[in-house]
Parts: sequence; structure tokens; C-alpha cells
Amino acid sequence: MIDGLNAEQIRNYLVANIVDEIVRLLIEEKGLTIEEALERVYKSETIRLLQISEGELYVQSPRYIYELMEQEVA
Repeated sequence: MIDGLNAEQIRNYLVANIVDEIVRLLIEEKGLTIEEALERVYKSETIRLLQISEGELYVQSPRYIYELMEQEVA
């Protein structure tokens, strides 16, 4: 599926999948609406860190990143 993609395209794909999974977790575990979950994700410091290619946070599991975001809110 990712054959022929450059590093930036792969990173963007991974970030999008992580965001999808974090939103799903927020909906299922916190009872948020999709709008609330998206707002929480995109207003977080974690999303900013996730989007920095040099940090390579995007190679971590969605659950790990979700936990980081939850610590940020706490």
C-alpha cells in the first residue's frame, strides 16, 4: 500500500491513522462526540509534537500517543 510513497507521504499517512485512532478512543472511552474528540486532538500540544517529522512521535502506537495526550489534559 505504501510502495512508491516518499517519506513525507508515509509520515502523513501514519499521522492521519493515529489521529483517527485517538478520536475513536476518545469517543469510546470518554463518551465524546466526534466534534469534541476532534477539537480535543487538534487543540492539544500532542498533535503539534506528532506533526514534527524530526521528533518521530508518529512511529509510536496510537495508544501510547493517546496516553500522552491524556497526561497533557490531566
